[in-house]
Formats: sequence, C-alpha cells, structure tokens
Amino acid sequence: MKIIILAENSTHTGSAFLKEHGLSMYFEHGEKRILFDTGASDKFIYNATLLGIDLHKVDTCIISHPHNDHTGGLKSFLEINRNARVVIKSAAQGDFYTKRRHKMIRTGLEPGFFDKYAERMHFFDGFFEVEQGLFAAGIHKYRRQPQYTALMFEKRGESFVQDELEHELFVAISTQEGTVVLTGCAHHGVQNVLLTAEERFGRIIGVAGGFHLGGTIQGKRVVKKEPESEIHAIARFLEDRKIKKVYTGHCTGESAVEKLSVLARGQRMRIGDTLEF
Repeated sequence: MKIIILAENSTHTGSAFLKEHGLSMYFEHGEKRILFDTGASDKFIYNATLLGIDLHKVDTCIISHPHNDHTGGLKSFLEINRNARVVIKSAAQGDFYTKRRHKMIRTGLEPGFFDKYAERMHFFDGFFEVEQGLFAAGIHKYRRQPQYTALMFEKRGESFVQDELEHELFVAISTQEGTVVLTGCAHHGVQNVLLTAEERFGRIIGVAGGFHLGGTIQGKRVVKKEPESEIHAIARFLEDRKIKKVYTGHCTGESAVEKLSVLARGQRMRIGDTLEF
C-alpha cells in the first residue's frame, strides 16, 4: 500500500510544497479515499492539488487527536468536501491546552466547532472499524508516556487538569503481509501505540507518523526532550518486532529522527513523499 504526505514540517529542497508544523496523510483503501489529519492550516489542500489528489473525493477523514497542528485545516476541508465523514474520539470534544512558559495556550479546536459540524462527525470510544480492514483505535498504557505530556492539560469548568489523552487514536491498516500503523503524535508513546496495535491486530510490518521525542522549545531552552536511552529502547523494540518500515518526522525531533535512521532504519518523511509498505 501507499501513503502520501500532504503536510509536514519539511520539504525536499527545491519543491513547491508549503510546509508547516503539522501533519496530514492521504491513502486509498480498496475503493475508499482516506485522509488522516489535516495539518495546521489549509496548506495541505494546496499541496494535494500539486500532487494531483482530489480532496473533494475523500470518503473519510480520520483525526488522530484534536490539537491544532492536526486539525487546523479541518474547517477548510469540510468546506470543500461536503460528504466525507470525520472519524474522531468522543473525548476530542474537550477543551485542551499546552503549558508554555507559565501560560496556558489553547491547542484544541475552537469552541462550538463540533456543534457546527455535528452531522459530519462520527464519534467513538475505544475501537472502530472504519472500513473492512481499516481501523481506528484508542491506546492502552503499558509503559510511561513521553515527558512532553506533562505540559498537556484539559480545562474542565474553571480548572485545568492533566490531559488523560483519551482523545488520541491510531490507525491500523490490514494488508496481506501484516498491519501498518499510522500515528499523529504518539503522545501515549510509540511503544504503547505499537503494543496496543500488536495485541489487537497481530504482526506489525510498518509504522508512520510523529513520535514526539524532541520535546518543545520554551524560551531559549528545549524542555521535556526524551533521553537517548528512550530512543535506544524504541529502536530495540522496532528491531525485536522486526518492524521493517519506519517513517517518521513532524514532532519526533531531528536528533531522534537521525538516531532512529541509524538504529532502526527509520526514514525521514517529507511533504510529497510516497510511503510504501
């Protein structure tokens, strides 16, 4: 199968694509056209046009989680595509924030968004078969999550509480060789994502998406960056499970991408790339 990158943090030198801190992928499953996330703006629509992909014909848009670098283009998509359903976790309807230098910055969709587009939404809890052989699923916690999640909060009433990440999902695609996993940011931790996928769907042959290992910039400092030991642990996990195709980028962090390329044959994904599994 093939997955095409429509939005990402990086482009190949000399390309005409528009980059941003965001993620969006497109693929076809049987006769269905699937969009996974919508980047941080409508740039993914422009990039899709350059790639000859008609987003008007997308049947389903799956949203990995409600943060604005994955849903920023959702409104624009719904305006150009009047028929596609949006598959998303029920918990995504919360009010989400990230703490940056002692300030709470909203990272979720604007208030009222889900009410405005209620007829387009398919909310689910736990597990959902999108099409035959194509699944969206919540994530179990087998081990610790990336340190960055300590900065993620949900506003309930007038209080901010730690984000429990119930809004996050991964996609599992069944192929003849095994299962391909797509993840938006893997805030739960990529090992937790893959362990959940393995438990439910069996052998995994590939994974693509952001792994959120690079932390975040607060002022002039990088904070909540995963230690090198964690990157080595992920690489060992990928090797032990014989997961041969590993594509990553977006929130993974350039240093972590480079290490995974050496330790686990990981490949950096960029806008316009076709990922083959």
